[in-house]
Amino acid sequence: MGNTMAKQQPEQGLGLQKFRLLRVIGRGSFGKVRIVEHRSTNKTYALKYINKATCITMKAHANTLRERDMLEEIDHTFIVNLRFSFQDDFAMFMVMDLMIGGDLRFHIMRRRFFEGVIKFWIAEVACALRHLHAVHRIVHRDVKPDNILMDHNGHVALTDFNIATRI
Repeated sequence: MGNTMAKQQPEQGLGLQKFRLLRVIGRGSFGKVRIVEHRSTNKTYALKYINKATCITMKAHANTLRERDMLEEIDHTFIVNLRFSFQDDFAMFMVMDLMIGGDLRFHIMRRRFFEGVIKFWIAEVACALRHLHAVHRIVHRDVKPDNILMDHNGHVALTDFNIATRI
């Protein structure tokens, strides 16, 4: 996994030094996710750290690379898009759209929503799935509230392509 940048012009020397590291917003099997700010553009993103040793030990490196490769092709409003990827000796890094609103499970466990709001979210996820199937021939295979993130405006986007596959 070399230094790549999804859907934008490549940036020379892309690495952690290009970002201000802000707070940790999540932890997963292979590492953590934190908010970062690109030093030259001041745009904020979510930075997913993937520990290489843990990934290899858990035999998940093929899935991780496949996820990265798929995300490099995709750019859609209702999908958490990969913006940059790079690595060092110990970790792989994926810089993705920041969805500051948390996952859908968090929200549905805490309050009830009007039917219209639920229909709206379902329509957004359906648009994402249709795009994946029709344009990229990708099946997500893990659509669940934990893998649907919300932005600051209440829109949702599909994330976690770790077990996605091509059809």
